[in-house]
Amino acid sequence: MGFQRSIDDNPRKRHHVRFWSLSIERAEATLDIATFWLASGRPANTERTMWVGAATKDVGLSLTRLSFQITHATDADTNAEREFLVQSLTKQGVIGPVRYHRPGERLSLGTVNRYVSDGLVAVADLSSQPGTSLRRDGSALGAVSEKPD
Repeated sequence: MGFQRSIDDNPRKRHHVRFWSLSIERAEATLDIATFWLASGRPANTERTMWVGAATKDVGLSLTRLSFQITHATDADTNAEREFLVQSLTKQGVIGPVRYHRPGERLSLGTVNRYVSDGLVAVADLSSQPGTSLRRDGSALGAVSEKPD
């Protein structure tokens, strides 16, 4: 499932996120290996589910070199977009406290787009009630904090 929020009422610029679900069992079994990211079937309604998201900030239009299709050009700073998404979901009270994890291995992203990432993966539980949300250093959201070592 995907969501977007326009930037400056410009159709070329948007915050864009896609979420997909995994069964908790599959996620736990593959979390530290590349097969975590491979397509899998939708979990049964009776299974505990983990929602995984990928966010980009689209900053314009571009032409793909491989297929010559028009697509969105994405901002290289995926860290800033991750923080924008976490802050937006926290502000709305739909996620609980966020935990940051470093991945066990780096994955090749190919050559279509260039991305810069510090390697942190943000993990949060869905929340049915707004609550006090904390940054990765334990301070209240909105406070200035340093990135972890």
